[in-house]
Amino acid sequence: MPKNTPSRARQKSNGRAPPSAGIDHARLASELLAALRGDKRSRPGFSRHLGYASNIAQRWETGLAWPSADTFFLICARLRIDVPAALRAFLRRDAPWLHDVSTDTLPAELLSELRGRTRLGAVVERTPYHRSSVSRWLDGSRQPRLPELLCVIEALSGRCLDFVASFVDPRRLPSVARRWEELVLARELAYAHPLSHAVLRALELDAYRAGGYRDPEFLPRALGMSAADVERALALLDQSGQLRKTRHGFQAQPRVVDTGADPERARGVKLGWAEFAVQRLRAGAPGQSGYNLFAISQADLRRLHEIQLAFVREMQTVIASSKSNECVALYCSQLIDLGRGG
Repeated sequence: MPKNTPSRARQKSNGRAPPSAGIDHARLASELLAALRGDKRSRPGFSRHLGYASNIAQRWETGLAWPSADTFFLICARLRIDVPAALRAFLRRDAPWLHDVSTDTLPAELLSELRGRTRLGAVVERTPYHRSSVSRWLDGSRQPRLPELLCVIEALSGRCLDFVASFVDPRRLPSVARRWEELVLARELAYAHPLSHAVLRALELDAYRAGGYRDPEFLPRALGMSAADVERALALLDQSGQLRKTRHGFQAQPRVVDTGADPERARGVKLGWAEFAVQRLRAGAPGQSGYNLFAISQADLRRLHEIQLAFVREMQTVIASSKSNECVALYCSQLIDLGRGG
């Protein structure tokens, strides 16, 4: 195993808590390594199994040292975990670099895949680390330690727990077990009642926070939904821990809810939102819509899919950096080979 070399990255102390601050990534890293060791192996025995002469597992699990990101993947491989398969499950897709995998380059490839075209400055703002450190981790010139890898994954995707779940059951990790259960419940709500997420976004509107919460018709009017549908959504969101009641109305609890884990149900969510958009189109609601039919090669169609994916990532960056919340918007798109699956 490679020698454990601590990173020299220093945490920023600008007084602001980054969006990823909801998870203690150092504690999560300790618990993840302990879960990989399991109850049947002692720390010294686990260290020897990995090829270390010292009791490195003791240092990892007590936070005195950390494996680098490439070492973490090597540990998983030594434990007979199919790392490429785990990352495919996390990414919800295959990627060319997963077919010629090397633990040395794997962290940078993974972070590059998650980053897309997101600007470096936007990534740095979501972490407690200095720009130079994040830049080196992203370009592969330096390996992040495991807590840093977890933090940057959270900053890039909001799906750190999904990454962890690709290797161990998060319910075995005390610091995030409840958070994981809430995430599972939130996903179930997204599948069964997708309109509830529109209500969540409306709670983030500046006008709602500025006093709209006093008006019982504010949310139905902002979303074009019935008051009964809004009330039902609020009740379900409260049950799933995605909002809390304050003296200034409801406050959404920040959480990324990825619905790609169940492809069939995810398709249902997409269909529901597409039908919602069609309803608005039929009603003549303002907004952009259009279509384009064309003949094209399969290779160029794949290029268009990549362009669309890059556009969505850029759109997410714009959304994250928007200075105000004045409306709730819906983006729906389809890029389909008409000859397949008809």
